[in-house]
Amino acid sequence: MKAEQKVMPDAQSLIEAATEQFVVSARSAIAKRGVFHVALAGGSTPKGLYQKLATSPYVEQIDWSRVHLFFGDERCVLPTHSDSNYKMASEAMIDHIAIPQENVHRMPTEEGVAPDVAIRYGRKMQEILGEEPLDLVLLGLGPDGHIASLFPDTPALDVTDTKTTSLYVEKFESWRVTMTYPTINAARQVIVFIAGKAKAAIVKDITSDAVKGLPIQRLAPQGDYFWYMDAAAAGQ
Repeated sequence: MKAEQKVMPDAQSLIEAATEQFVVSARSAIAKRGVFHVALAGGSTPKGLYQKLATSPYVEQIDWSRVHLFFGDERCVLPTHSDSNYKMASEAMIDHIAIPQENVHRMPTEEGVAPDVAIRYGRKMQEILGEEPLDLVLLGLGPDGHIASLFPDTPALDVTDTKTTSLYVEKFESWRVTMTYPTINAARQVIVFIAGKAKAAIVKDITSDAVKGLPIQRLAPQGDYFWYMDAAAAGQ
């Protein structure tokens, strides 16, 4: 399934449009099912979204007591580490909204080795979601075409029997835990954020026939699928 591309003039316009979409998605899910389950992403553009969501008029438009926050991926560091996606999301949004702490489901990366963390998180997701999919998955895009921590040429790309998996990323010399393709693809809505001139080359690659098999090209969402881009990223 091809993504619906939404191209904004600049990064700020992208963040504003994504914030409005997040609010609409949250309100719709809560109206229909009484709860909104969303997986957060790391990265500078998602950070801008989180910061915007924590401000008026957006913060008042969501019943945060009915929101459950998950994380699409995480580095295996302490939650207080500067590389932690949880720490970034907390400082940008979570600490500034009226969400019950028990509704914030971070990956327990301090509790053991990465494979064990992945198993625990998959069980936690199953406990909370049951057979329901996530309502929204937010993703960034790396210059090598990776999404979440689904990196090129890693075994994580082929895991289909669990909600989450672990992997060692050689170029960063770090362990990661990530949601798998089946978990992401099952979501009711998937949004990929792509911003900045530095992303123009990878956008060109993934939208051409010349390059095949990049992680983002293997996405096949069953629900609504959007790319939110700024003009710089879409330039090529």
